[in-house]
Amino acid sequence: MEENTIGYYRRELERAAWRERYYQRKKAAREIAWSDSGRENEQADPGEFEAECAMREYLELIPFDNGRKVMRALYAEGKTEAAAAAELRISQQGVSKWKRKSLEHLRRTLDL
Repeated sequence: MEENTIGYYRRELERAAWRERYYQRKKAAREIAWSDSGRENEQADPGEFEAECAMREYLELIPFDNGRKVMRALYAEGKTEAAAAAELRISQQGVSKWKRKSLEHLRRTLDL
């Protein structure tokens, strides 16, 4: 049961991060297209705002500063554990520990 719950929240975070990256790529493509062609940007997708808000809400539930940084790097920015470790100047094992600890906290918090 516990592993299923952790898996569920992990998938939810990954989905939210994927949506955020997808909308950021779309936004960047529109900006490039606009600057190249001189036409106005298209309307912003309302799902972009919702995905960003959902991701922020999940991250704000994590009480550990390092945990939030690790989760943002791994899920929102799509970095590997090694890349996140190098950026945060901690070991890869530290990144793994903070990820596990943060996911466990989210599971307990959201499982009410």
